[in-house]
Amino acid sequence: MRDRNQLLRPESLRVLVTGATSGVGEATAKLFAARGATVALLGRRPEELRRVADEIGGGSHTIVADVANAESVVSGVRGAIHMLGGLDVAVNAAGIAGYFALQDLSSRRWNEVLATNLSGTFYVSREAGLHMRKAGGGAIVNVASDLAVMGVPGLAHYCAAKAGVVGLTKALALELAPHVRVNAVCPGPIDTPMLRAGLATEPDPVQALQQKEGTVPLNRLADPREVAVAIYFLAVEGTFATGTSMAFDGGTSAA
Repeated sequence: MRDRNQLLRPESLRVLVTGATSGVGEATAKLFAARGATVALLGRRPEELRRVADEIGGGSHTIVADVANAESVVSGVRGAIHMLGGLDVAVNAAGIAGYFALQDLSSRRWNEVLATNLSGTFYVSREAGLHMRKAGGGAIVNVASDLAVMGVPGLAHYCAAKAGVVGLTKALALELAPHVRVNAVCPGPIDTPMLRAGLATEPDPVQALQQKEGTVPLNRLADPREVAVAIYFLAVEGTFATGTSMAFDGGTSAA
């Protein structure tokens, strides 16, 4: 059993990051690695996993898995534990979205988003959390959203999934206490490939970007690296935080 105080030393951390091939997941994996941690990158796209691993350099491992598939998660998390020699931090950053008006929101699209964003977070947290509890300590950080507490037309599936992540975070924090801390970060609009892809479908992507920025009181999008800093804080430095959902949204949920 590891001394829980040792978990605060960045160079000793063994970290699993899902959704590690782009956006917040990629930025988080790179931040932990830059601070000395050994990182397992989990995602669905082998070529992108290799790219991120190459950019990180030494101290990283790649795991091809789909968080929406429970069996894939069990295999992936256990593989990460084997590669890293244990697990101290798990970051659930895998996510998908897509705008669909209610009449276009089919059961298939609904289930796809909930399977990745909510069920995937549960599968990883269950497997990682039970291992950490048995090992004596650890931290889980879930990437939720400001839309966990806000509604947006066309994103009913995403709002529901992220609200579920916040509720899941609270329940797991109580069940895994006192050894494993579980928290969530709730970002506002982030300048990620996923967001840019959505804007590209608009008739005027530039105007759509300006409108999106205008919804944020700070009048800009978040950089994924800013969100990674918040995740790192909750995982490593915020040692008295568990069951919390940190608003990190440029003020979008303040109104």
